[in-house]
Amino acid sequence: MFRPTTRVAVAQLAILLAATGIACFVWGGKAALSAAYGAATSLIITLLMLARQRESEAHPEWTAQRQLGQLFRLEAERLILAMALLALGFLSGRVEPLALVSGFVLGQLGWAAALKKQ
Repeated sequence: MFRPTTRVAVAQLAILLAATGIACFVWGGKAALSAAYGAATSLIITLLMLARQRESEAHPEWTAQRQLGQLFRLEAERLILAMALLALGFLSGRVEPLALVSGFVLGQLGWAAALKKQ
């Protein structure tokens, strides 16, 4: 049906919505927004990967060496983007740190949920 990376993004979106709803119900609005921010950070870095994957598929003439270089570049971009977005959240002073980290970790668990054999 969907390619694996798209399934991950869909799973992360579902986790984002679920984590936000549960956090809002249990701990209130600030925790819900913090969890949503963390899960959205996971989703954003996955969407970056999906965009780079589609870019790579659009260029079948690229050599294996170029593809590997693009992969290394992508992973560096994802790491820097994740660190920057999480730092921005923490430094804003408007989030609950535990909820933000929990949302991020739950978002990353979307990889395990989506890639599980059907």
